[in-house]
Amino acid sequence: MNSLMNVSSGSAGLLVWLVWALIGVFGAFVAQRYTGGRRTLAFDIIIGGVAAVLGGWLSTQFLGDSAVQLFLLSVLSAVFFAAAALMLVGWLISHFSRDEEDDG
Repeated sequence: MNSLMNVSSGSAGLLVWLVWALIGVFGAFVAQRYTGGRRTLAFDIIIGGVAAVLGGWLSTQFLGDSAVQLFLLSVLSAVFFAAAALMLVGWLISHFSRDEEDDG
């Protein structure tokens, strides 16, 4: 059980990866709520999940000393990366869809 929750600069346990992925899924649901369904939920889940996992993993590679500190920083990084990616993708979609409407 300890290896499932292990967090070190070289590796992360399965439960830590799942926490990062769930943060991304939760972020996707929040984004869907605020965008009014202009994007598909599956698209938001993929973007949020990938960004959260990437942010969590990158933070374990470069930040923190102890296991608790690594875990907390990785969770905060996962939240930040998921929110930033969903916001950036939403902005890009609205920007380019506005350009297409102006051209037509």
